[in-house]
Amino acid sequence: MDLTKGLIERRTIYKFKKKDVSPAVIKRALDCAVHAPNHKMTEPWHFYVLQGKAKEKLAQRKKELKWEGFFDRNSEHTRNAGEAAYTYINNLPWVVVVTTHRYSVDPVREKEDYAATCCAIQNFMLAAWAEGIGTKWSTGQLVQDRKVKDIIGAGEEEMIAGVIYLGYAEEIPVAKTRSRRGSISWVDGTE
Repeated sequence: MDLTKGLIERRTIYKFKKKDVSPAVIKRALDCAVHAPNHKMTEPWHFYVLQGKAKEKLAQRKKELKWEGFFDRNSEHTRNAGEAAYTYINNLPWVVVVTTHRYSVDPVREKEDYAATCCAIQNFMLAAWAEGIGTKWSTGQLVQDRKVKDIIGAGEEEMIAGVIYLGYAEEIPVAKTRSRRGSISWVDGTE
């Protein structure tokens, strides 16, 4: 796939087919991910590829977090929302949790490394897209949760940057209009 075409046509996928994705595809995407730019070659990322029991534990935790978000935790609506969250993750062929190193003693390095990890995630997603695999980069509750770090075995100096859901797209959303207007300034330094 042409890189520019892939950048423009890639979409966040919300619905996935119940179809296996070859581990070889994941490995190729990971090979692309680790070629992301990173200051001083720190390679601050760690990709935790979940399947089986680990993925099921993550799905269970997502269900619990969903339940915690409701005032009436015993209602049918709350139970259904939790079960839907569980089923969504558990039915995915793969889930990848990506962490970055934290450096509480060096906040500049921590920002640089977080940015590099985000670049690695984008590389991973584009490489998967080039092979016909859709992704969704999720943040929110799961990236802030200590129990998720325990599920994946992340170290104390790791911070979750994203949870990547991936598989074959059941449907590809229509592109939303995007504009450069107001977000780009050309500065030449003259007055």
